[in-house]
Amino acid sequence: MSPPIPPASARLNNTRWLAYVLLLVSGVIWLNQDWLSAFRIPEPLPVHTLLETVTIIIFASVFIVCWNAFGEIRKKSSVILAVAFLCTAILGFLHAITFQGMPGFSSPEDMHKSLSFWLVSRSIIATTLLGLALDPEDSPITQLQSYGVLLAGLLATCAWGILIFIFPDWIPLTFLPGKGQTVFKLGCELGLIAINTLTALLFYRHSLRFQSDKSAEHLHIERTPLFLASSMMAMSEVYFSIYAETSDVNVVIGHAFQLFSAIAIYRSMVAVNIHTPYAHLAATSVNLAQSAEELKLERQRLSRMIDTAIDGIITVDDHQNIILANPAAALIFGYELDDLIGRSLNILIPDRHRHAHRKHVHQFGETGITRRKMGTHFEDFYVTGCRASGEEFPIEASIAHQFENGHRFYTVIFRDITDRKVAKEKMAKYHEQLSQLSATLQSIREEERKHIARELHDDLGQLLAALRMDLSLLQRDAMFADKNKQTIHSMDQLILTAITTLRRIATDLRPRALDEGGLFFALQTLQKDFSQRHKIDCELIADETQLILDDVRSTAIYRIVQESLTNVARHADASYVQIEFQRNNEQLRFTIADNGKGIDEQDMSKSQSFGLVGMRERIKAMNGEFCVSSPAGEGTVIEIQLPLQAKQSA
Repeated sequence: MSPPIPPASARLNNTRWLAYVLLLVSGVIWLNQDWLSAFRIPEPLPVHTLLETVTIIIFASVFIVCWNAFGEIRKKSSVILAVAFLCTAILGFLHAITFQGMPGFSSPEDMHKSLSFWLVSRSIIATTLLGLALDPEDSPITQLQSYGVLLAGLLATCAWGILIFIFPDWIPLTFLPGKGQTVFKLGCELGLIAINTLTALLFYRHSLRFQSDKSAEHLHIERTPLFLASSMMAMSEVYFSIYAETSDVNVVIGHAFQLFSAIAIYRSMVAVNIHTPYAHLAATSVNLAQSAEELKLERQRLSRMIDTAIDGIITVDDHQNIILANPAAALIFGYELDDLIGRSLNILIPDRHRHAHRKHVHQFGETGITRRKMGTHFEDFYVTGCRASGEEFPIEASIAHQFENGHRFYTVIFRDITDRKVAKEKMAKYHEQLSQLSATLQSIREEERKHIARELHDDLGQLLAALRMDLSLLQRDAMFADKNKQTIHSMDQLILTAITTLRRIATDLRPRALDEGGLFFALQTLQKDFSQRHKIDCELIADETQLILDDVRSTAIYRIVQESLTNVARHADASYVQIEFQRNNEQLRFTIADNGKGIDEQDMSKSQSFGLVGMRERIKAMNGEFCVSSPAGEGTVIEIQLPLQAKQSA
């Protein structure tokens, strides 16, 4: 099954077949002139007048539409067409009233005048349509230019009227009594036939090539009917060139083809332009109805969303009167939904916040910002609601405003976060307790270390020293010493190793240098011991006066540095470590940087990273800041800042 023919192509096909049929009819009539010559029109004048009157009315309609249909929105082509058809209508009227047999126009000279008006009017139509068929570049035209073209057309028409009425002899004869039309008249008719035929071909090509714009803002001209009109005009001129008397049937045939042409022109320029605005209006009405239905569905969908939302939604006007609320909002505040509509927003705000809230909303509306979050921080519940019972509760909300018909409206979407606040407060309390527990455990651990270190150093260390002294006394017994020389030497080395190990363990537990010489001396000892033990260059950049701190801070800083150096030795594969301290009246800042392989991002957040966790807890207990940065392949940098109390300032 072949696809359906588009409407434009269908119109062109129909018009083409109609032109073929009329051309065939015209050919049949042309071939039977001898038979037709026997027929005469008994009353040619009324027939001629009727046909000419219909044509004049059609051409006047074309002028009215082309000139007035779109007000001051005109194109050059529409103005030229309007003026051309107006002039043609006037000249056609003069042709009709001067036709032989009309009152006062009975002589052959009057027939010459009538045919002269005919030739001028048909020449204007033919040349105007040819100009349109040549498809010149169109452009807008001002109102003054439009009236200028109209005035020029009317003056030219008046000039032709004066010339034909007063000086008919200046125009070559067009009609001779008893002989009919002159050679000049026939030549003019042949010229009009050629022009109209060329115009018909051009309009046919236009119909194949494009369709005109059918908007309701500009003149719309359909090319397909103009193709038919030009064809009919060419056919009519053929019959107007072969009659000898006004009663000849060819005159009626020519006027019939002329009437077909005028109807086609009417269809092309008048009917379509009367129909187009109404069609546009009808389409607009349909689209408007569809848009209204879609808007209705959207409003229903939005209404269902608002009604079923679990968050509260309230809209107020610029006087902060509630104009919309959903069931969730009424439930949250403990009101019936109908009791909220029309009430002031103040009933939902505690008394002490109402003035500030009104000022805040006004400032928000003046800023031009259309959305804003409110009450999103647990520590800052500045949006507080008031239930119908008077109970206050925290709200997390977002606010937006918009203009409608010159009025400002505010919409708030909110939720009751009482449970969340309680949970947060409990979590904060638990975290504080955990921090206190961690600090207490650290303190207990440090005291226990200090106690164990003291016991090892004072008690076990003295026992080992006494044991070595006793061994020295045995060495003085020559006979015993000679027999057990190797055993005594081995025992002495073991006791010496035990004393050294004991001192190292005691120092790791609690360095005596920290208690006896202070933090600076303890860090120096730690630095030297680290370098000797692990063969890693370690540099301490500090001043002794910078590190005069209380025991708690000194112990914490020492443990942080000790843990950092332990991590470097175990994981960093570094060859250099730098420890640098800086201090002012407000804070102590120190960094520990190495040139090792660094720490992966995921390793920093592992719960098993007890070293980093311990450091963070120690710093948090002193209200300090702790930061670890480790660019890939560039080592690790630990930065710590501790606030200093006034009594500890240097």
